[in-house]
Amino acid sequence: MPSDYGYINARVRGQHSRLMKQAAYEELLALPGFQPMEKWMESSPYAKQWQLARARYHGLEALEWSLEKNFCQTTELLLKIAEGRPHHLIAIILRRWDLSNLIAVARGIHGGWSSDEIMKSVLPAGSISEVKLQELASQPDLAGLADTLYTWGDDFHQPFKQALEEYQKEKDLAPVELELYKYYYSQVFKKLPLWGGDSASLKGLFQREIDILNAKAIKRLKEKKDLKPESILEYFIPGGTLMTGEIFIKFFDRKEGPKILASLKGSPYYSYLSGKGSGPGSEENLEQEHFRGLSKLYQGNPLGIDLVLGFLWQKYYEVINLRLVARGKFYGISGDQIRDQLLLW
Repeated sequence: MPSDYGYINARVRGQHSRLMKQAAYEELLALPGFQPMEKWMESSPYAKQWQLARARYHGLEALEWSLEKNFCQTTELLLKIAEGRPHHLIAIILRRWDLSNLIAVARGIHGGWSSDEIMKSVLPAGSISEVKLQELASQPDLAGLADTLYTWGDDFHQPFKQALEEYQKEKDLAPVELELYKYYYSQVFKKLPLWGGDSASLKGLFQREIDILNAKAIKRLKEKKDLKPESILEYFIPGGTLMTGEIFIKFFDRKEGPKILASLKGSPYYSYLSGKGSGPGSEENLEQEHFRGLSKLYQGNPLGIDLVLGFLWQKYYEVINLRLVARGKFYGISGDQIRDQLLLW
């Protein structure tokens, strides 16, 4: 294992040292407007992409493109310098961005957006390139999207095809998204055992994601007035640690539901499922807890995949934060208001 990770982790530590510190964020938040942030980009770690962006775009669009391009090049570098087990595990995690991008494209097609608008909502950091995402975004409907994936030999065409008939009947995108999530996680858990004990951190990460999705499903379903008991299990994603399918169903039982909820006391899921609106019971707080766990992975096993995973998410959060700052400065929002929206620094 040390021979697998020694080189890549050394390179990742070098990349990690360039991530922004809190003081740098405070300097950006104090800038008087968008133009000073453009000036900051010229000498930032994003300078190379910023120069390329200015030849194609202007203003906020150029800045956001340069941030996203930098992140995508970071993921490409990770795959390039990794071999064997690390390479396969990184490829599995980057496939997650393919999932997010396909959901974004499907939502755009469903909503009748232009391909240009759809492309603003994707981040081509996975195996589906920007050019291919553009082709998907140009499809007239979800059937065309599924057919294009099939032509490429991309196995994500399977969940699309499976959910397509129901979608065409109801014109409801939720079952399509749910089928994509179920398929992705089922494939992940099939592949992880192939890479030994080192995949434990990655497995835990995916299990937490599934727990969050199931908790969100419970909260959303409890608000439905026309929920059919026999359809509840259709919304459950297996593979998490929070609950089984049987427990998921019992959440909706008048007698058993409160007991199961009480058993979650002390966890962020209890606050979320019993709370309302903002604060400890908010969806944002639930996801913040997940962000903290992902960031802490960098402090995990120095001879395993933990360091790579922790860095990858910290880099991703940095890009999101900088995009939030840029938009805030562009639209004249105060530094204090922007700060409240930022992820972990």
